[in-house]
Amino acid sequence: MSVVQIDGSLGEGGGQVLRIALSLSALYKIPIKINNIRAGRPKPGLAAQHLKGVELLKAMCNADVHGAYIGSTVLEFKPGQLNEKRNNTFLIDTGTAGCICLLAQVALPCALFFPQRDMVTLILKGGTNVPMGPHIEYLTEVLKPLLNKFGADFDFRVITRGYYPKGGGEIYLYIKPVHILKAITLTDPGIPREILGWAYVAGVVPIKEAHKMANDVKSILTEGLNKHNIPLPPINIEVYKEDKSIAIGNGSGINVTCTTTSECIFGGSGLGSGRQEQIAPGIQAANEILDTVLARSCVDDYAQDQLIIFMALAKGTSRINLGSKKLTCHTETVIKVAELMLAQFNLHFNLCENSNDGDNISYSLECKGCEYENKYAE
Repeated sequence: MSVVQIDGSLGEGGGQVLRIALSLSALYKIPIKINNIRAGRPKPGLAAQHLKGVELLKAMCNADVHGAYIGSTVLEFKPGQLNEKRNNTFLIDTGTAGCICLLAQVALPCALFFPQRDMVTLILKGGTNVPMGPHIEYLTEVLKPLLNKFGADFDFRVITRGYYPKGGGEIYLYIKPVHILKAITLTDPGIPREILGWAYVAGVVPIKEAHKMANDVKSILTEGLNKHNIPLPPINIEVYKEDKSIAIGNGSGINVTCTTTSECIFGGSGLGSGRQEQIAPGIQAANEILDTVLARSCVDDYAQDQLIIFMALAKGTSRINLGSKKLTCHTETVIKVAELMLAQFNLHFNLCENSNDGDNISYSLECKGCEYENKYAE
């Protein structure tokens, strides 16, 4: 098969190009060459977290790789057979506070289609709650139930939590390979039924910070929903200080999930960093939830791009109502790479514009999946 050339400066020019390209390369045995890696970032090229993602996929599909080093802006990845070495446990340590959830993002699609029936175990070490990436709670409390809608699942154990800049977090993901993913239909956003949250502090950060984050979430959401005449659901925020035995370093943050009457789920998060100029973590998390509710979207901005690969692999046509939201730059980037790599299957995503009553415009994203099949997991 000829090498697919990919411009790493596509779209937002970040690590997302690398992750989606590596996953599809490993699954479809498509050799790729990525140039201008992370060209849109202040420090272009592979950072530690991205390099570890490459190494993880290399181990999973026995790939031949060139250009895998810190700072590299060109990567050649020639995949072999998934699980050729008959290994179902993979350990990757970033050695930094690199985002664990972004490592999971690159490996999860491949683990779901591992050519075996046995559980695949990913042991990932780095940052569980760090800037510039999903928090571990987003992976387990939002992405996991969304993945369930495709007919897939994973279990997890959080061994230790790691914050910026020390890292030191460790999680275990247990993924059961599937035969096929089914298309999803998320068209009714419903109204909020339940809002849950977790406000935490670790190390030397005082517990009052967690209480402030929780109170901010409650006040912002109460005011925002009341203002728009949306019934206020129960809001339960758990406040706690992490035990020193499971939390490495000092940190604080909050994660919030909203489940609607139509079983849509989305999240919001905020991270304390000590910088006075940033938006308060609780206010940020609440506004992310409120933004999705008011947009009448079935998914939040962070789920948008993460669901693209599963829509592309699924059997059938997936439809997601985005409400008044348009595609994020991350989502547009992932779609471009997926359509480029799977052009032979005529993969195409359609953003449909729908006129509602009055001048309101809503959007929906549709895709007929490529029906990727794992015959070993029938």
